Amino acid sequence: MQFPKISLVCNNINVDFTDTEPTSYGLSSVGDSLVFEDVLGNQTRQHSFMLYSTFSGINDFERMSNSQTLTELSVWLSKQEGIRITTNIDETEYTGEIIRIGVSGGKLYEVPLNNKAVGLRYQLQIEVQYTVEM
Repeated sequence: MQFPKISLVCNNINVDFTDTEPTSYGLSSVGDSLVFEDVLGNQTRQHSFMLYSTFSGINDFERMSNSQTLTELSVWLSKQEGIRITTNIDETEYTGEIIRIGVSGGKLYEVPLNNKAVGLRYQLQIEVQYTVEM
């Protein structure tokens, strides 16, 4: 929500689905995995997400703008390091920080109902590496 151009990306935020209306997006969790654990139990973990964004795409200008906005979001996300976070494991809250965000994709994923006027759905793959301090 802190992305400076968030209003270009979305008006509605959904978990695990996105509406067919333009300026809607859905963030779906793909999975979480352990990357490294030290002898004290501190962990480095990786969480993967899919971001599905719905944009208006009635003409070439709008579709180029959609791709540009997703590229800017990708660059902005990749700079979000060192942010303190909390995570719950077995009903216990732990702190840590984001150490890396990798982003790929940003491609056209779906044309709902084969109609460009309805809204085009784009897909962005996001991988977040973070620490968990035990």
